[in-house]
Amino acid sequence: MQEKKKLNFDRTKSTMKNIRFEDDLLEQIEKAAGKGNFSKWVKEACRLRFEVEREKEKEKEKEKEKEKE
Repeated sequence: MQEKKKLNFDRTKSTMKNIRFEDDLLEQIEKAAGKGNFSKWVKEACRLRFEVEREKEKEKEKEKEKEKE
């Protein structure tokens, strides 16, 4: 039996997920990300989306506070 190769970096705090992209969206991402940067680009896009969602939540909370006044 062959011995498994251990990677030189720690991935214990990550999980691999398979995702299906529409062809046109995938082409746009690959063009924007550049060669070898797909995962990094997608992860950054997700982080930015979360940031936008947090800002929306903050705005909703401010509006609720204003209504109480």
